[in-house]
Amino acid sequence: DMFDRAIKNQVKFDYVLADSWFSAKATFKHIRKANKHFIFALKSNRLVALTPDDREKGNFVRIDESNLPDNTPVRGFLNDYHDEVLLLRRVFTNKDDSIGVLYLVCSDL
Repeated sequence: DMFDRAIKNQVKFDYVLADSWFSAKATFKHIRKANKHFIFALKSNRLVALTPDDREKGNFVRIDESNLPDNTPVRGFLNDYHDEVLLLRRVFTNKDDSIGVLYLVCSDL
């Protein structure tokens, strides 16, 4: 895959950017194992916990129901990934004046 080729060819980069199609535990772990960071989009139904206590108790909620503030990174946890991450909710207006919401996850704390 392109990531592995970039590592093998010693391409200099720090971050991997991807859409929600690639947002999977195995992908996150693979990137971090190579000492790189990721910024990925998340689907609105992805389960998150916003506190260590909620994580320990298994209290995960859908990210679109988590009351994340707009445009403010918040430390949190994905239900299937062991490391703490940054979560971000970005609200934007489309050209047709409809409102869109983008959820992002970042490994660089």
